Amino acid sequence: MGCDLMMKALKLKIYQEMACYKKPFALKVAETYPLPPYSTIKGFLHYILKAQNYIDMAISVQGDYEDKFVNLQTYYFFKGKEVTKAPLNVHYLHNVNLIIHIYANENILNNIYENVYSSKEFFSIGRREDIARIDEIKLVEFKQLDLFEEMSSFDLNYSAYIPKFYGYEGITGINYSLNYKYEIKNNLREWEKINVIYAEKESNSITNGKVYVDEEEDIIFFNKEIEGLS
Repeated sequence: MGCDLMMKALKLKIYQEMACYKKPFALKVAETYPLPPYSTIKGFLHYILKAQNYIDMAISVQGDYEDKFVNLQTYYFFKGKEVTKAPLNVHYLHNVNLIIHIYANENILNNIYENVYSSKEFFSIGRREDIARIDEIKLVEFKQLDLFEEMSSFDLNYSAYIPKFYGYEGITGINYSLNYKYEIKNNLREWEKINVIYAEKESNSITNGKVYVDEEEDIIFFNKEIEGLS
């Protein structure tokens, strides 16, 4: 039967002609994640909100890209007062389409919506030059379904980051430990990390457990439990 309680999330459809979501500690080669990590999306949303402090929200990141290529660029490195330069291979994704769901206090969702429409500047995700075109932004209803009760399964409409705490069986992909938010301790950033599987849509479906599904039949994989979200 599933759960009939309908909840609301903000859903963004975003296009980027090129993007590099650089992995930390990738020094000799600027490798990119296949999708923007949670910290990048959180920073993007906080920028839209002009937030001065951390805002509690849950985020789902899905999407696909057409292809990947490598470009040789000159990078500048700063060590004290010295500046050196060196060639560096940079990995790029081409024709990226992202689906982002955000669950938060309804006032926060409304502020994101209004600020996107009233903004007079362009947005970017990843590097500043990786321009992000927001093709659609709207509130959608979603609900939770129990696949055992429903006796059904769901194919992925997009490749996605699936946090491991969902416990889905049979999901295959690449394991990542993604940054989400940080605290400053001893003048250093200490990151909260989320263990996920990057699951490609062609080879995965959800066959067990509970899933969040929006009104457009897209599954949502929030990066944290949404109960009690302030």
